[in-house]
Amino acid sequence: LYKYIISLSLLAVCSCNDSFLEKYPEDKINDQTFWKTPADLRLYANRFYENLMGITNDIFSSDNQSDNQGPNTRNNYIWNQYVVPTTAGENDWGKEAWQGVRWCNYFLQRYHRVEGDEDEINVYLGEVLFAKSIYYFDKVKDFGDVPWLITDLTTESEELYAPRDKRTVVIDSINACLDKAIRYLPETSEEGRWTKYAALTFKSRVNLYEGTYHKYHGLTDAEKYLRLAANAAEEVIKSNLFELYSTGDPYNDYRDFFNLKSLAGVKEAVFSVQYLIDTHMHNRSRQVRESNTGMTKDFVESFLCTNGLPIANSPGVYKGDAAFMDEFENRDPRMKQIIYTPDRPLRITSTGLEEYEEAPIFSNLANTGYRIFKYYSQYDEDNEPNRCIIDDCKFRYAEVLLNYAEAKAELGECDQEVLNRSINLLRDRVAMPHLSTTPAADLNPVVDYGYTISPLLYEIRRERRIELAVEGFRWHDIVRWKAGKLVEAQKTYLGARDPETDTYKVLYPGYTRVWDNKLYLKPIPAEELQLNPNLLPQNPGW
Repeated sequence: LYKYIISLSLLAVCSCNDSFLEKYPEDKINDQTFWKTPADLRLYANRFYENLMGITNDIFSSDNQSDNQGPNTRNNYIWNQYVVPTTAGENDWGKEAWQGVRWCNYFLQRYHRVEGDEDEINVYLGEVLFAKSIYYFDKVKDFGDVPWLITDLTTESEELYAPRDKRTVVIDSINACLDKAIRYLPETSEEGRWTKYAALTFKSRVNLYEGTYHKYHGLTDAEKYLRLAANAAEEVIKSNLFELYSTGDPYNDYRDFFNLKSLAGVKEAVFSVQYLIDTHMHNRSRQVRESNTGMTKDFVESFLCTNGLPIANSPGVYKGDAAFMDEFENRDPRMKQIIYTPDRPLRITSTGLEEYEEAPIFSNLANTGYRIFKYYSQYDEDNEPNRCIIDDCKFRYAEVLLNYAEAKAELGECDQEVLNRSINLLRDRVAMPHLSTTPAADLNPVVDYGYTISPLLYEIRRERRIELAVEGFRWHDIVRWKAGKLVEAQKTYLGARDPETDTYKVLYPGYTRVWDNKLYLKPIPAEELQLNPNLLPQNPGW
């Protein structure tokens, strides 16, 4: 932080970059002439949309640390081979994250100079407060206690040597920022800018994380944060502005949502980044040829059968795994919409020609045998370099429903009405039986949290694992639940059964993964602790 704040203070506040909204000011900001009109605030706020909401080609990296996915090389963090970095540039304590915080604080120290319509000014204030909450939530998830900064630091700032603030102080400050953002942001936006409901969705995410982190890591105030999570999610639900995408096709609707070229008017997208041909395009590869990672055997076995019961509770319905396609028979339809099966075309050319997978399931195109199908498009037109226009959903209504159900369950308030307003809407889309408040216990639990939870909470967590797969949530769910034991199971680095050898694909033969509790938080770089001893102590175990 301190090394990079010093360097950032010597840089121009704004540089010449293309935004998907508008261009930033071409020259350096002159504080004496810039902060004049609401239009200046809008231009300044644009940077956060590109920095926080820009497209990324690496949509798998976070879940590669979880029990859901098995990358082709061992992740050094989850395999406990990660060492304390020397400099901040070697991990997420570095320049990019703290740069974003400084951008926010620079605005917050100067926006009041602008003259104009107060409501318009407050909209851009709300956007920057929302951005600051996003930057800081990432910091809390990674490091726990971090300094809460309210000024744009210079080389002379005393705050450079301030101690870390307790995570509760930071989370409460995030909530204060979000509450103002919720008050100032509009309910809808035709310009693709953040809204009140995007901020509420994020607030439900932050507080569900913190509430469960407090509960399972033995901290106080869990109920306070869980209540905030439930209330924020319920406010989004009660707005009646959002619903799950569905055309009545349970075998395609879930996956199709992620490949819609336009999310404009699609009510599941609480907030999305929209693209236009020859105007605003991206280069996220969507070919069904990802070989760097695949879904794990553990993840595959977590899907319910079409009778609404786990595979262990479904003799005769579950067909086993002797043959690859047997596993997909009589299973939750999302299974075939997340994982590629060879009965679907791998590629569809511009002339409509369909190509199918001819290679065996364990080829250089199939890391675990369970190739990721969600997010990918078989159409050549969607894979033309730098010309993809498939919109990118950043806040999804499905998450709101899951956050609401889990928070209410953790509060002991999840009745059938709550389930019908949340989990069962997700199941309706894929024609799965409804969840009741008294589900049957899994006779052979797929996951072992290392502690006991109710069958209801177990099923809510299962639903979250399925619905949000490959969206970057699973690793952080494991951390907040203090469920590192999940990644120890051998099936978390096991793939499909190979029909030629009648054995399961083992990703890392000869290795056994053992969880270490220090992995719940990342270490602070050694150089940062030397520059500012007030950051001590180092995070536990490091």
